[in-house]
Amino acid sequence: MAGRREDPNTRYRVYIHTDKKYRYAAVQIKWVDESGKSRYKVHHIGTVDEALVFTPNPVFRLKPVEEIRKYIFPAGWNLSRLSPLLGAQDQSSALQESKDNASPANESESSETAMNSVNHQDNSQNEEAAAIPNTKPCNTILDQYNKLYGSFWLLEQIARKEGVYDDLLTVFGGNVFTVNEVLSLALFPYISGKNYSRFAKWQNTHQTLLDYQLTSPGITRLTQSIHDSERMNFIRARLSRLPKGSFVDCDSTTRSAWGKCLADIHWGHNKDNPRLQNTIEVVVYALSTHQPIYYRSFPGNISDMSTIRTLIADLKALGIPDVTFIADRGYASEENIAAFIAAEIPFLICAKTCSSPVLPLLGDIAFDRNGLPSNMEYNSGSKLFSRQVSVPAYTGKLSDGTEVEIANLKANIFINPMRRSEELAELTQRILEEKSSLDEDIKSGLIPDNIRKYNALHEYFKVTAVTDSEGKVTGIAYEENTAKIARETSLCGAFSSLMSKLDISAIEALEQYKSRDEHEKNFDQMKNGMGLYCQWNSSEDGKCGRSFVSFAGLIPISQLRNVWRESMREKYQSTLDMLDEMESIRFSEYTDGSSHMTSFTTKQVEISRACGIEPPYECLPLALRQELDRKNNPKKRGRKPKAPQH
Repeated sequence: MAGRREDPNTRYRVYIHTDKKYRYAAVQIKWVDESGKSRYKVHHIGTVDEALVFTPNPVFRLKPVEEIRKYIFPAGWNLSRLSPLLGAQDQSSALQESKDNASPANESESSETAMNSVNHQDNSQNEEAAAIPNTKPCNTILDQYNKLYGSFWLLEQIARKEGVYDDLLTVFGGNVFTVNEVLSLALFPYISGKNYSRFAKWQNTHQTLLDYQLTSPGITRLTQSIHDSERMNFIRARLSRLPKGSFVDCDSTTRSAWGKCLADIHWGHNKDNPRLQNTIEVVVYALSTHQPIYYRSFPGNISDMSTIRTLIADLKALGIPDVTFIADRGYASEENIAAFIAAEIPFLICAKTCSSPVLPLLGDIAFDRNGLPSNMEYNSGSKLFSRQVSVPAYTGKLSDGTEVEIANLKANIFINPMRRSEELAELTQRILEEKSSLDEDIKSGLIPDNIRKYNALHEYFKVTAVTDSEGKVTGIAYEENTAKIARETSLCGAFSSLMSKLDISAIEALEQYKSRDEHEKNFDQMKNGMGLYCQWNSSEDGKCGRSFVSFAGLIPISQLRNVWRESMREKYQSTLDMLDEMESIRFSEYTDGSSHMTSFTTKQVEISRACGIEPPYECLPLALRQELDRKNNPKKRGRKPKAPQH
């Protein structure tokens, strides 16, 4: 006997499940036990009050939008708390199906119609949010409140302006709940100076993108749901916004770790505190947009030279953008140069003058009788002598042993005459001290036990043993190590860089390299201002998620710091002072659903406009509103023409 046909939408058909006077929105999930018998278990997706208002739980909010749209709610339910995902339409008629009247035959068609309707509503809502970024989601938890909003509002608008919000929407499949949680958590540490355990309490006095309290368990659930695929997709989205031909700076820093179970913390030395375990955090900044575009965590014992290989591998997977990499000499190695050449990535790296291929080029520099290089150009602005030399082609090897022909490589050589004179004086002093020591040892008749070890203590001289006719050592003799002295003399006051696929002069390359000092300041702001000096997590998935959240917040904060550096440095001591100035702006919401934002002061308007953000018209001071009205509706000069007479 054939059984009743199974409804494929059973696991998505929502009903009310009452347990100890608590009302839950639940679905039935089928599973098969060991005996092969089908069983069902109740799975809660939220709560339902007496007025049939559905409140999703944290697990349901983290589901993909496509998954949420499959759920079939009973007719008459109020889904306003799902409006950020499903739109503001009447879901009871467009999205739900009645449990009594719906039939399995027409459910798929109705569900498809509802999904199309929801898709259309989502697009219109996104366009409205882009046109009016100040619109806040309606708060359905608290009936009426008045919260501080200015500092969060400023960073939120910067994030929207720089495309961070849209990129997060793309990464998380349009799940507005997840995006709002990520961005709220990302901006919280910098504004408050506190860790995430205080976030729920902070929400009582500060307005965010969330209309519900996000507690510590919810934060852990969110961060553990973010994986490396979201990191790569977010980096791909940020790289797509990068202007072509931009200069980007790659650098790393150590970061202390709290958890003892992380795999990457058991090696290496911490730059901040040698007693703490740490990881290596690599961040790539775009010097044109002043924002980070890439990040990755490494074990604490990985050298900078090794991180470049992983960085290039990631870029190959994402599609290498049209950018030029700038790095310090910690990344300069023959393998890394070969890796950049093989990947056809332009680069500018500070090179070690004491190693190839720069050291042989220093011997070609000619000095006149005044000690100045005669075949180098002098730049009065930098007070340096410079010279650009083409490096002869040679063969390099990648880490896997593959040979790569390194051609079209240029070396930029610089000499600081003031520094050279000081270093020459120090070199002469060391040579004279060694010579004086040797003369005293010869005068005293010293016979060293081990001539090789004794010779190693005098690097600028070659010491030999003096023997008699019977081969017995009777003393020592010495002569200058001319090759060593010539090498040290050529290095005095000199520094250099290597570059490939760049058509700029040596001085222009130096100016580009000096701009990477901004990266060091951003590292300081990241570790101190944002409280990222330590990783407050003890699991690998939590570490991945929290790094993602921190990176998302670092983008608008870096942009704010750039605005402060370029136009607000004289008026405010730091970016935190700018946020303190914005803090007094409040956001109020009332029982009838209306909302209100308090007025801006003149200084607050100045900060907003410096960041490229226009405050809401109704929040402007009266004088600025009148000025804006006159600009938009200018009066015509002269008298009105007379009416024609008949």
